[in-house]
Amino acid sequence: MPLNIKRLSAWLEGILGPRGGGEILSGDLRIYAETRLVRFGERVISNLTAREFSLFSFLVASSPGISSRQDIISRAWKTAAVENLVDTHIYNLRRKLPPELAACIRSVPGSGFRYFPGPHSR
Repeated sequence: MPLNIKRLSAWLEGILGPRGGGEILSGDLRIYAETRLVRFGERVISNLTAREFSLFSFLVASSPGISSRQDIISRAWKTAAVENLVDTHIYNLRRKLPPELAACIRSVPGSGFRYFPGPHSR
């Protein structure tokens, strides 16, 4: 299995906390870990709960890899929870994000979720 640097980085950040400035970049998307702020183009998204923010940050940092529900629970949230809780938070997260950004959070049947940037991210 080849080494995926982005996935390894996301995993280490989940264990050790954000590094440096804690900024994640993907096209027009900027995620600032220290302030729990998401900027998409000119829009600022600051109404995410701590779990939603952790979930979104983890998916973007792991992109384009697939994150299972168990990966999200143990690595992004560092807790124990039932797997359907992830689905609930994905649903809430998609409702709070702009439609073109919400569409980038993809369900992968039988595997989990992934952030797959669309044309806006170029």
